[in-house]
Amino acid sequence: MLERISEIQGVGLLHDASAKSHTCRKATLIYGDNGRGKSTLATILRSLSIGDASLITHRKTLDGKLPPKITLQFANGHPVTFSNGAWSESRPEVLVFDANFIELNVHSGGAVNTNHRKNLLEFALGEPAVAARTAADKATADAKKASEDVQSLSSQLAGYHTGMAFVQFEKLAAVSDADTQLAALQAQIGAARNLNAISAKAVPSIVTEPTFDLESVFSVLRTSLKDVHADAEKVVKEHLGKIGDEAAEGWISQGLQFGDGKSCPYCNQDVEGNDLIKAYQTHFNAAYGELKAKVTALNTTVSTATSATHVTSIVQAVATAAARVSAWAEQVPTDSFVFDPIPAEKALKELEEFLFVLVHQKQGSPSDAAGSPEDLAKAEQLWSAVLTPLKEVNTTIKAASDLIDDYKGKLATANTTTLQQQVLQLESAKRRHQQVVVDLIAKLGIARKAAETAESVKKAEREKLDTLMKATLSKYEKSINTLLKNFGASFSIEGMGANFRGGAARSEYGLLLRGKTVALEGGHPSFATALSEGDKRTLAFAFFVASTLADTKLSTRTVVVDDPMCSLDANRKQHTKAVLKRLHAGAAQLVVLAHDPYFLRDLRDAFLKVDSATPISLFQLVLAANDYTSFGALDIDKECESAYFQHHRVLNAFCDGTPSDSRAVAKAVRPMLEGYLHRRFPGLVSKSLLFGQVVIQIRDAGVPSPLVHAQNLVTELNEINDYAGQFHHDTNPGADTVVVVATELKTYVTRALHIVHRGEAMA
Repeated sequence: MLERISEIQGVGLLHDASAKSHTCRKATLIYGDNGRGKSTLATILRSLSIGDASLITHRKTLDGKLPPKITLQFANGHPVTFSNGAWSESRPEVLVFDANFIELNVHSGGAVNTNHRKNLLEFALGEPAVAARTAADKATADAKKASEDVQSLSSQLAGYHTGMAFVQFEKLAAVSDADTQLAALQAQIGAARNLNAISAKAVPSIVTEPTFDLESVFSVLRTSLKDVHADAEKVVKEHLGKIGDEAAEGWISQGLQFGDGKSCPYCNQDVEGNDLIKAYQTHFNAAYGELKAKVTALNTTVSTATSATHVTSIVQAVATAAARVSAWAEQVPTDSFVFDPIPAEKALKELEEFLFVLVHQKQGSPSDAAGSPEDLAKAEQLWSAVLTPLKEVNTTIKAASDLIDDYKGKLATANTTTLQQQVLQLESAKRRHQQVVVDLIAKLGIARKAAETAESVKKAEREKLDTLMKATLSKYEKSINTLLKNFGASFSIEGMGANFRGGAARSEYGLLLRGKTVALEGGHPSFATALSEGDKRTLAFAFFVASTLADTKLSTRTVVVDDPMCSLDANRKQHTKAVLKRLHAGAAQLVVLAHDPYFLRDLRDAFLKVDSATPISLFQLVLAANDYTSFGALDIDKECESAYFQHHRVLNAFCDGTPSDSRAVAKAVRPMLEGYLHRRFPGLVSKSLLFGQVVIQIRDAGVPSPLVHAQNLVTELNEINDYAGQFHHDTNPGADTVVVVATELKTYVTRALHIVHRGEAMA
């Protein structure tokens, strides 16, 4: 409980104020005119309650020289101070209802926002929900932290799976030959982009194999003439024998072709009838001539077929094919090949020599067969020795050509987008299995599990808090509506509840006015326009009172209420007093600050009516030097008395011997009697009349006017007025110069009081 406001310096108008001489009791009623510092004092106590130093520093005295400094005394003389911008401790048992409470928890500028709802919920739930709210807040914070951890790790991984969803990236398997596949894909992409240039490159073709019809050669060699005349044969043979040269037969055969059968082609002698010539003609008949021609042609055939130019052509053709294959090496890897000309040349030379032996043999004896099957086999073997290496090279060239054709076919239909996707897939797979990524994903897995657990705990704690909130707020709604009804409010609240929109818990409620729902935010009508300022303050006060009365620790609380009648209609005064009586009965201490002394007097009387021994402290905020504010004593009864009662008190005190200002007493006589007459004859004596005119009105009254009952006082009233009037400027311009004689004054004061007390003139 707050026992004393020892010192307040440098805060608003309380620049150098002290209330050391005023003890705060269970009921502490503080009076102050508007603008005299009540709100500042309420703000100081709110700052103390929540430990918010900014509420003090923001109210630093504008023109003051003293820094903010406060000393308060609590139970058992325990001091609590504010200095150097901080409280020595906070006192959460102090609950304050003031403009700041309304702006924080209910509305600001007529508008209700999310922060109002959050703060109202926190205030409404009170300490019973602290543990549940703390657990829910911790679980929410833990879930947020876990989510942030997941987000942080996900952010760190983001650069590793660009262009691919993390779900896909996480599942990518390792690719052992990723680099090789990437190189091939890049080559394909490059090739696809240069399709025309690549397609224009020559494709290797197989080398044309040389041909040699050995069967035809040996067919000629094996041909013999069986139909030549035996005598002609004999004569020719004998003649050829005389010549003694194997080539003679061929020479003679050729020469015979140029003869005309009449003269010799060599000497032009007549040969008709020459037996030898006839034998020649028989010997060298048409078949024989044909054979001779074929045998002669064998020289050209063999020379052509076994020419070294074949090997040269093969070497050139193979080199061309190799160059073309090499040009494709970047796109199509193939087996290498080479043609060695030396073995081919050797076999070809040997074949040539071998065949020419046989040809010469045939030419020497055209009609005899030459060239055995074995000779043919040997010739074929030698020819094969020439062709076999070429066939092997052609096999390799054909394989390369097929690969290149296949590649060109694929290239023509290649889709660079698909290839790029494959590259992305492979590059992502490589990154996925980098150690740093493996470690991050492992940590992410742990963080995800932690986040799931934290979210589960958060959900459970929120459900607990939600259950508690629903139960608490349901009772809270009933209490508020009961208070509003008793205040005579024309509206109520409905649907009181809470939710977690925006993350933090906040209250939800609606207003019901004349059977219509009024929106708190937006819409028409709205909270801002449908309720008067008095209604808004009444709603805020109902929120405060409902929560405070439901507080299980109310008996330990110091409840501070700043101007409970501010903006409230007069018809709500009575229930406000009833509510404050309940707070006073339940709380350890009730502090009420008000600008209405009559309300404070009535509140004091209400407390005393319940318990005449209840400790009550009354003091006020008073004007100090330089228009600052300090604390002073308060006689609430004197502050509340009417002019009539004030004048009556002054006259009585003078008669009782209390030291008084004689001139002030003299001036009080006439208005005291005026007040008496107004109260004795309410509504019959006009307030606009001077005292002498009132006496005339009584004198001239007739039946049935009640004024006739005061006609016995006319003479006495006139005599007293003649005396008292000399001290008033309205009847005596020199009133201030009239000397007041105490004895004479007492006589007239006594006569005036006698009229009031007995209703008759003094005998």
